[in-house]
Amino acid sequence: MIIRRMRASYGMLDGRELRLQPGLNVITGGNETGKSTWLAFILSMLYGVDTKDRARRDRLPDKLKYLPWNGMPMSGTMELEADGRALTLERGSTTAPMGDFRAWDTNSGSPIGELTGKSCGQALLGVEAAVYARCGMIRQQHMPVSSDPQLEKRLSGLVSSGSEDYSYAEIDEKLKKLQTAIRHNQSGALPRAEEERRSLDLRLRELEESRRRLAELEADLHELRRRRDECREILAGLDALERRERQARVERAEAELREAREDRESWEAVCADLPEASVLQELETALRQLQSDVQRVALEDGLNAPEPADPGPDPLFGRMSAQEARDRAAADAELVRQAQAAKRPLPGTSPFWLVLLLLGVGAGVAGALIPQLALLIGGIVLALAGTIWRILLLVDCKRRNEEYESMQRQAKTILERCEAETAKDVLLRADDYCKRLHARENAGQHRTREALETLAGRRDRILARVDALMPGTGTPEKAAALFQEAARSRQALERARLLEQARSERLHMLRDSPEASAEKIETPERFAGYERESVSLTLRALEERIEAAASKADMLSGAIGQMGEPLALEARREELDRRIQALEDRWASLQLARQALADADESLRSRFAPLLCEKTGELFFRLSGGRYDKVRLDRDLRVTVHPTDSAVFRPLSYLSGGAADQLYLALRLAICELLIPRAPILLDDALVYFDDQRAALALETLKELSKTRQVLIFSCQSREKRILDELASRQKADPETQPETVS
Repeated sequence: MIIRRMRASYGMLDGRELRLQPGLNVITGGNETGKSTWLAFILSMLYGVDTKDRARRDRLPDKLKYLPWNGMPMSGTMELEADGRALTLERGSTTAPMGDFRAWDTNSGSPIGELTGKSCGQALLGVEAAVYARCGMIRQQHMPVSSDPQLEKRLSGLVSSGSEDYSYAEIDEKLKKLQTAIRHNQSGALPRAEEERRSLDLRLRELEESRRRLAELEADLHELRRRRDECREILAGLDALERRERQARVERAEAELREAREDRESWEAVCADLPEASVLQELETALRQLQSDVQRVALEDGLNAPEPADPGPDPLFGRMSAQEARDRAAADAELVRQAQAAKRPLPGTSPFWLVLLLLGVGAGVAGALIPQLALLIGGIVLALAGTIWRILLLVDCKRRNEEYESMQRQAKTILERCEAETAKDVLLRADDYCKRLHARENAGQHRTREALETLAGRRDRILARVDALMPGTGTPEKAAALFQEAARSRQALERARLLEQARSERLHMLRDSPEASAEKIETPERFAGYERESVSLTLRALEERIEAAASKADMLSGAIGQMGEPLALEARREELDRRIQALEDRWASLQLARQALADADESLRSRFAPLLCEKTGELFFRLSGGRYDKVRLDRDLRVTVHPTDSAVFRPLSYLSGGAADQLYLALRLAICELLIPRAPILLDDALVYFDDQRAALALETLKELSKTRQVLIFSCQSREKRILDELASRQKADPETQPETVS
């Protein structure tokens, strides 16, 4: 991968741009000019910023350390080449620091979906961020190579079958945790199992005693429940006797209801053939008016007498005939006589309702105290009958008072209208009206015949309509009789409906009465000699004793259930024995596994260590000018070196500070060659402690590496550029070794 151009709003980099070339690039600048910031920016662009990292006393996380000084969010772009393809990466901070990621083809602008914010660095470089930071980014203050599980996996993958999942440190730590979970003071699985086994013996002894006491309680409960069942059977037999009596009453009520229903249906059949009541009322009214008119006209005479002047309708009788006036006056006088003779009705004084009420209350109280359901229900029925009787008496009294008041009002109205004081005065007013009418009729008898003919036509039309509805009514008298018969039939139908409704309600009341028991007893007569109250008291006492004994048994059963069954406890003890043995065997197996893992790791490292040592030795030989030719590494990447003129390996403390930096630089470059052959190598003041000769050797080595990969050297001095210029002058004859520098 080759980085071409970068633009950053990151820390002190306020929109600054950095252009790079393939091969070796030297970027010089003074202190605090952003060299280390560019390295951090490159890592953030490839792998993002760790938002979970927290500030510590001695360091700040990148999300805080590299906040832009201009107050803007972190952002940046990077143009690069990877596998012959020009790419552009862009990150922003809308949701999280450098959390917004986009990647597209620089030439076509089409997005690259396989690159995401999390997978970009590993997809382009082939390693995780921790691996690249420890080998591909070489800083002067972090020259030694530290151990890391991800780096260990990568190094192990050099000699394995290609898997990078193996890390001796991680697996050994997991095995150690498993051993700790088995045996760790009192919290391990093995100490807990041993403690549980010690408590089982005590529980077994307690369980045996509790089971003996429970057996005694269950025997007592069995006897009490047998006696309780006997009492319940007796009560069920008594309930069956009461149900039999109630069923007889229900059957009688059903028979009465059927009789009332049949009567109602018969009257409905009779009334079904009758015309509408409104039509009959209209015809009856018309016929009565006709008869009245006929009577009035029949009394008129003097057809040839000259017609006197019409004095207008009488203020009392209007234009009634003499007979109508006399009839009305007689009716009014009779009403006045009845009203004057009538007295205000008083409530009924019959004592039977009170007798029924008192008997019902007494029977109900006795039935509740005994208790006896039949007596209780009989008392309720008697009390209800007495109450209903009293209500009916009050209703009748109210109705008669209303009739009395209505009669008095009518009588008062009649007397005021007739300007009279007695019934006789009303009759005298009618006689006076008849005399005046007779005198007037003598003059108008010539009009009577025409009036009678008109009335005959009206009669024929009315009788024709009546005959069409009810054939056989040829005369007004028959029609009136039929009208009365229809009215009586409808009244009888209404009475039949009311009777049916009352009997239906009574039947429902009998059916809705509470049943004593739903149990069927074949011969309930054998329980007739028992008293319900005595049996109920015995049953209640038995149930209280059963409840108390059952509560004790339940508590004891619960305690036994919590302790467990003896067989289960014995089985549990055997299981614990097996478990303890299995845990001890597992702990020993884990110990053997850790030892085998250590041996296998040592064997594996003996396979990949020669590759890394060989590459590191070659680079260290070049960097040291041939003074050292071999290098060895242990599991924690600690090294020993072999001087060219010595027969033994020397520890790192044998070397000077500059030689140690050369060794670490050789080790890092060797790891880069083996693990990340495509990634750029970044050096941040890595040669600051090198003298000119060592710096020249290092730059010559880096220039050789830059033929196959990009190398970026960030330096606060111009020495590196000067040395490279001198190397270029000496090698000017060889055109293939021209150094490429960027300032």
